[in-house]
Amino acid sequence: MSAIQMMGWPMVTIRFNAPATDQDAQDWLHELSGLLDRKEPFSMVIHAQPNSEFSPIARKLLGLWFKEKRQLLGLYCSGVARLVGSEQEGDRVVSKNMQSAMPFPMKACLDWSEARDWAMTQIQDKKKIT
Repeated sequence: MSAIQMMGWPMVTIRFNAPATDQDAQDWLHELSGLLDRKEPFSMVIHAQPNSEFSPIARKLLGLWFKEKRQLLGLYCSGVARLVGSEQEGDRVVSKNMQSAMPFPMKACLDWSEARDWAMTQIQDKKKIT
């Protein structure tokens, strides 16, 4: 199984299954760029396993990619739902600072149904605006 799995459209599910190599991170950023190239609204539901993480090099690549793609993310990404195991984890991964730094809404969700429903609503709302 790959460290990062991405599937679906326009609600894209991303699973971080294990520590990602720098190549895993580059491949994932390439896939994310492909989502933006569609020029259509989409949302993401992210589920990260406790042991999934990025190296310092990969974190730098991610930061540079997000900085470069920020405007496109704001145009096409309608929101990111993060599946979390507890409210405390949700407060940590979807903090006020994180929410204000991102060009799209974010929500921590305790279960898949809530995350899916929120992500689909975000897409529908974005389509009404564009």
